Amino acid sequence: MCNIGIVVGDAGVKMPTGILFINFNKSERNIRKKVVKIREKCISHGIILGQDVIINKGPDRDIDRDAVNMLISFLLDGEYQMIVVDKLTDITPDLSDLEEFLSDAAAIGVNVFELSTMKVRHHVYMEDCPECSPIGNIIRMWS
Repeated sequence: MCNIGIVVGDAGVKMPTGILFINFNKSERNIRKKVVKIREKCISHGIILGQDVIINKGPDRDIDRDAVNMLISFLLDGEYQMIVVDKLTDITPDLSDLEEFLSDAAAIGVNVFELSTMKVRHHVYMEDCPECSPIGNIIRMWS
């Protein structure tokens, strides 16, 4: 666990540390205000928001691969146990990609906290997906 986690209650259980990943195309001042509000929400739900914040800031709000790759590198360092997002689709709008991302994250002990529902999301349940048939051995880049 990260050193900035705080101890709560009599049992001395550490709260998970989260990294914030947001799609936000606003000024630096507005970003800082939003992060402060999100930090308070996280604390109220038992998550310590770490100092690292990844902002996907683009004119058309398409998800920037570099931003996602940076998120993955932070997760692989093992410093964070939680990804904090406004909506799961902030990571990727493609459900099959999202399911794979969440599965890989879970494999290294990372969950996702979705601010829009105030719930921890472990994975996405895809409905019938005919294009998702098995195609042999796939080697994931970050698992």
